[in-house]
Amino acid sequence: MSVRFVVLLRGINVGGHNRVPMAELRHALADSGFSDVTTYIQSGNIVMNHPRCRSEGEVVTAVESVMAQAFDLSIPVVARRAEDWPEVMTDNPFPHRVDEPKLLHVYFCDRAPSADSLALLDDPRYADDELRAVGRHLYVFYANGAARSKLTTNELEKRLGVTATGRNWSTVSKLADLAA
Repeated sequence: MSVRFVVLLRGINVGGHNRVPMAELRHALADSGFSDVTTYIQSGNIVMNHPRCRSEGEVVTAVESVMAQAFDLSIPVVARRAEDWPEVMTDNPFPHRVDEPKLLHVYFCDRAPSADSLALLDDPRYADDELRAVGRHLYVFYANGAARSKLTTNELEKRLGVTATGRNWSTVSKLADLAA
C-alpha cells in the first residue's frame, strides 16, 4: 500500500536559479517509483505516493537522488506524511492571522529546534515579526511582509541549526487540500 507525502523543495525556480520545470519534475519522480505526483505552483511543492517509502527520511533521500540525477541539483528537501498535514493547520498558533495568508508563513524543519537555539531569535532585529515554534514547524507572522524582514530562511537555519523551507498560508492551505 502506498503512503502519501507532501514534499517541499527549497530554493528552486527563484530568481532564475535552480530551474526545474514542473512537468519534467513530475516525470522524473514518476520514473523513480512515485505515483499520483501533483505539483503546486513553480516553487517545489509536491504531493505524491510511494509504494515502498514509509518514512519521511526515505522519501527525502529518494527525492534528493532524483534532484541530483535528473537536474544536477543538491537542494534541501523536507517531507511530511500527508496524514500528518492537518496538524500543520490545527497547530497554527496564529489562527487570527489566517485572513492575511501572504503574511503568515510556516517553516518546515527537518527536526525541532532546541529551546536554546530558539532563544537566539529573541532579538530586536525581529521585533516586528511574531514567531512560534510547534515541534518541527515554525509559524511566523511577518507584519511588514517577508521581503522586508531580517528573519529569512537563511537566518532561521543559521540560528536554529536546522534545515528549513517556508511556505505562506495560502500555499499551506492548498497543500492541505491536495494532500487530503
